[in-house]
Amino acid sequence: MDGIVVGALITAVGGIITTLLVVLRGENKVDHAMVVSSLDRLADGMDRVESKIDGHVTDHAKGLM
Repeated sequence: MDGIVVGALITAVGGIITTLLVVLRGENKVDHAMVVSSLDRLADGMDRVESKIDGHVTDHAKGLM
């Protein structure tokens, strides 16, 4: 009888842990998508700033400034 109770407790705890992992994994996917989106926007902005700086330095080198 004690073995059945212990088995039931282990099964219940395992089920709870599995449910939590599934829920957290789903939230992790949403968080990951938001971070990737933010990094993509940041990378696009960095390319624009880099090209502006390159153009500015080139203008100085040509004596246009």
